[in-house]
Amino acid sequence: MKVSTHIIGKSAILKFEVEQVLGYEGQEFQDTLLSSLEKKINFVIIDLSNVKFISSWGIGMLMHGLATTVNRGGEFKIACLADNVLEVFKKVKINTVLDLYETVDLAISNSKIN
Repeated sequence: MKVSTHIIGKSAILKFEVEQVLGYEGQEFQDTLLSSLEKKINFVIIDLSNVKFISSWGIGMLMHGLATTVNRGGEFKIACLADNVLEVFKKVKINTVLDLYETVDLAISNSKIN
């Protein structure tokens, strides 16, 4: 499994269990996200602590996850980015669209839902 899920109340933490997010994980990520949202989860945190590289497909996957979650009335946050992944996000200015946090705990504490 490339994406694990930890559910706490109405929150889901989806963690990539790979070092490289290339887009091949897209279907598993989408299925995991939709499964969480169908369980009335309204706060999703994506834990990227294991990720050392993310491709443009991986970024697109996250953007699709953001749109899917927000369109269902939820919150979508990204946590635990490696410095080089954060630099990629800044270069493509995706950091202006996604809510980024240093830790999962910070993301949780900044939720408007919980």
